[in-house]
Amino acid sequence: MGKRSSLFGLGPGSNADLSQDGSMSPVKSSDKLDSPKLRPKTLQKNRPSSIFGSLGRKSLTHVDEGESDSLHTGTPESPEPEGMHLQAGQTSSRTVLYHGEIQTTSGMFRKKKEYLVLTDTHLLRFKSQARASEAFSSIPMPHGRNNATRHPSTTSIGSLQEVQSNNSHTSAEHENQIPLRQIVTVYRLEDGRPFFTTEVVYLDEESYGVGSIQLMLHDPKDADLWHSSIRGAAQKARLLMTEPFPEKIVRHLVAAVDSVDDYDADHFQIFRVVRRTTTKAGRSADDLQKMGSSVFYLVVGINKVHLVPLPDFGVPSARVSNTKIGRASWGIVSLVDLRVTYDDDRFELAFRQPVRAAEVLELAASASPDIAYSLLRAWRHLKPLWDDHNFNYSGPRRIVDTCEAGLTIDDDELDGFDRTLAAYCLAYNTNPFNVQYAVDWQVEDAPEFWLWPPKYTKKYTLPELLAIMRSLRCNERFRSISFRDIDLHSLHSTIDGNGIEHAACATRGGIPIDVYFNLNPKDKSLLYQEVQALALKSTRLRRMDFTNCLPRRRPRDNFDFDGREVDKDPGCEIVAALLPLCQAQLTNVDWIILNGIELGETDLDSLIPAMQKSQAKLRAIECSHCGLNDRGIMQLITHLDRQNATLEYISLSDNPGRINLEQFQASLSRFTKLRKLNLSRTTWTTGDQPMVLPEILMTWKLQELVLDGVAINAKTLESISTYLASAMSDDLYILNLDQCSLNGNDVALLMHSMVRVPGEVRSLELHVSANRFEKGVSEIVKAIRANHAPTHLFLRMIEFAKEDHFRELLQALRTNTTIRCLDISKASLPYDAGEETCEAMRLVFEDNKTLEDLDISGEQAHLEVTRFGIGLNSALQGLKKNKTLKTLRIMYQNLGLEGANTLSSVIEADTGLTHIYCEHNDINLQGFTTLVNALAKNYKIVLLPFLQDDQTTSMKRMNANMRETRRSANSSKNDHHLKSSVRRTLTTFGVGHAKPEKPELTPQDVDEVVRLLNERWQQQMSRLAQFLERNMNIAAGTPGFGVDGESILSEETMRPTTALSDQGILEQVLSNTTPKVELNNPVESHVSNQTPAMNIGSDTTHAKENKENGRMSSVAESDDEEERPVTAQTRNGKEKVFDLRETEGGMFTMDT
Repeated sequence: MGKRSSLFGLGPGSNADLSQDGSMSPVKSSDKLDSPKLRPKTLQKNRPSSIFGSLGRKSLTHVDEGESDSLHTGTPESPEPEGMHLQAGQTSSRTVLYHGEIQTTSGMFRKKKEYLVLTDTHLLRFKSQARASEAFSSIPMPHGRNNATRHPSTTSIGSLQEVQSNNSHTSAEHENQIPLRQIVTVYRLEDGRPFFTTEVVYLDEESYGVGSIQLMLHDPKDADLWHSSIRGAAQKARLLMTEPFPEKIVRHLVAAVDSVDDYDADHFQIFRVVRRTTTKAGRSADDLQKMGSSVFYLVVGINKVHLVPLPDFGVPSARVSNTKIGRASWGIVSLVDLRVTYDDDRFELAFRQPVRAAEVLELAASASPDIAYSLLRAWRHLKPLWDDHNFNYSGPRRIVDTCEAGLTIDDDELDGFDRTLAAYCLAYNTNPFNVQYAVDWQVEDAPEFWLWPPKYTKKYTLPELLAIMRSLRCNERFRSISFRDIDLHSLHSTIDGNGIEHAACATRGGIPIDVYFNLNPKDKSLLYQEVQALALKSTRLRRMDFTNCLPRRRPRDNFDFDGREVDKDPGCEIVAALLPLCQAQLTNVDWIILNGIELGETDLDSLIPAMQKSQAKLRAIECSHCGLNDRGIMQLITHLDRQNATLEYISLSDNPGRINLEQFQASLSRFTKLRKLNLSRTTWTTGDQPMVLPEILMTWKLQELVLDGVAINAKTLESISTYLASAMSDDLYILNLDQCSLNGNDVALLMHSMVRVPGEVRSLELHVSANRFEKGVSEIVKAIRANHAPTHLFLRMIEFAKEDHFRELLQALRTNTTIRCLDISKASLPYDAGEETCEAMRLVFEDNKTLEDLDISGEQAHLEVTRFGIGLNSALQGLKKNKTLKTLRIMYQNLGLEGANTLSSVIEADTGLTHIYCEHNDINLQGFTTLVNALAKNYKIVLLPFLQDDQTTSMKRMNANMRETRRSANSSKNDHHLKSSVRRTLTTFGVGHAKPEKPELTPQDVDEVVRLLNERWQQQMSRLAQFLERNMNIAAGTPGFGVDGESILSEETMRPTTALSDQGILEQVLSNTTPKVELNNPVESHVSNQTPAMNIGSDTTHAKENKENGRMSSVAESDDEEERPVTAQTRNGKEKVFDLRETEGGMFTMDT
């Protein structure tokens, strides 16, 4: 198919296919209507090509001279005879769909009456009915005209605002025929004028020209007939097109969408649209000139909708390739309004960013139903889990029904969540890669969505938080959602008054909550709306964690000093969003964690009514560290008893309010399903009664009992010990009694109580750290020796008054067979462990067959340092024979190089160790290299730290030592001046020999040492990472990984690396230092040559004089060249230039 020379001469080819009955095929149109060569030239004599030609962008359709011939391919070069053009017999076979006289215009001063003919392929414009009748025999002649007097038709110029080429000499000849397949849209103009206007916009994609025509009629029926006829014919012609878009256009649009990472072959659709503007009574010439820029390509990508302007292929290729020019994009999930008319091409789209007004796009396109279908389909693909549409839709219902039918929903809901999250992030102009989260399958209500801190920023922004929460909405995969330690202050008290499309105003079943439950989220803050929507729209969600989400919240009083009400405290807004839903049974969320959020009176006003309703069925409301005063904490305690049938966890720790013991006991007596109780660091009214009565404890099957920081009296201790001895405590696995003023006898009582049968192993975590074990520590030792100890024992921060007590504890551990995990970290001894104590520890390592996790870390604080001393290195030798210990924590023990060598020998022995924590032990590069070399032959260890803190310490220490050495050398320089002069003088007389000078350190050498140290450390870290990855694959049973792991890693990685000490690195740097040329001071040389025998005396005198004058000696030579006060350089043997760097006062004297 050849190219066409005119913008709108768009007939396909010169050879038309005729059917048997003589009619034209509806697919291919006749060239006699399209070819520019078939029109007599005499009809256009002395007539300009177009009075609007100057308004076009001429460069858009520029054609090179070499291409001009191809534009006329398939048409004769010479003009045809007049009778050849649109003769009646030749056009009688064409199908005329509609015709009639009509007033046309598209701007000021262009109104005229024309005769329009609509065929199945073109919309033609004639000057009169007679001209149309000459071309189409089916159109009758006007009255009084003779058919024999037909003349070749001549049409009016029309109202084309095309973007035309200078070389298109026949463009005006073909303004009066519009191929239907070029029509972009046919829509009604509502401009307030006293007639009915229909605008037709068309686009020539081969010459990139845009045109329009307005049809104005006074009869609404005629206007509807013309509108519907042209619209229907154009849609049919568009459907019959074999190639809807030229290949060059498709490539351009693919590049435009791909430049913003929104291209996917399965999610890529193109439409031609017109961006409508507000229409007034008449358009000026400027309005006509803007017509070309109002036609766009609307591209529906993966996550966004793009409006791409028409490409200008006539400009340099670099500008055409810049697809960002004039392009606009909107996120599909930010769609808030979609309006499609039934009988017109007009449609509207509206997109909205958070806390911004909606951006409305008034568009028109023949394919408006297809555009609506594509948008709805893309919206559903990006939000597969949403049960409703959060945008307004107005249009044919069949579009929605067709969109929903046949849409495949992925079984992997996590993949659907990621898809929605990415779509929201891109729609809100945020980076989706900044969002980090994990899915925890080990918690109670699993799986749990756990939002992590952002990857690249300090905290999440408001759009990012909204994207995350709206992606989680309607998710039926997660049973728990945790925003622990995520700052949500940007959503708190922020009201978005620009729209309510994301406010959840109905349940998942469609019941409006504002009508039936008096809940109106429309005027609430974003935090309120999003939290409530999460709980309302998910049926599987059971637990929500908001720990420390509002760290800056401080409740304010609702009343001033005079009793008059002031601005009400908004509360934390989380309680107000969730608790009314629980009260009305509109959500399955029954475990709410508010730890770390200060609660005020407003929060209690929402919390108390919900707790009073038993149908709320709350399992837990955690209120630790919530700033509750006496009244607030007692209100919670007294109203929780209504939830006695379902409540499983009470957490009131770290609140300043004082608990009334009697009321607390009365409330707790009603609970039957309590599993966890946390009352750490709370204050109580005085009394000798037990905190929890024994008869109440016996009704619970507790799993966790946490009383850290609470003074335990004798009766409370007795109640706990009695409970431990009963079968009701079989489910208890955590008992926390840290800092409870217990002594050794009290702890021993608990240890004996938990073992009912001698030798029985009690699976329990007993935390009794930071208690006063000075008294009764021997009783704890006896209990351990008798195997009356739980599987997990935590004895941190214990001060041993005598080393013998600690040694007895170690001796008891040697034979114990019940303890699996032991923590004796931060143990304080009167002095470093002696030889006998270290030997006892070595025997524990060697003989104990049950310990799997051991923590013997020290502590290094500003006021206190606790560690076992240098003897620990020898004790570690016992680990070589231990096959049961899996985890060893030995931090802050100052192991140094010797300890690193001991650990490396243990690693080489390939014991049962899998995790070693040895940070903060002053291990330098040499020790770290030794550890990594040892790991090459060990296939079990999966965790060994990179010792980055030790690296930093080592680099700082070496840097400080080198600079101190330089400062010391500089401070002692003056002391060497006299000795240097005497030595040089004696050498001159042949007495003695000059000693070779030691290499000195320059600032560049210091930097080189630090660089080399860091480089070597990074090399070892890389090797360590490879070894750990290999061992983890072996532990996981990954195919291809086995004990013969040498073949997995390269020989270079497996080869042991030479462990350089700090001194070795320093010597290596100095050996590579560029040699320096020592230049004698010219003044001293001059004096020495003149009076060599006087040097001794003159040096002494000169030093004294300079000392008295406060000046630095200028003739003395230092061992450190860089520290020399004066450097002299000779130019041509005449001029002397002195550099006074680092010379005090910059003073220098010389005799001439």
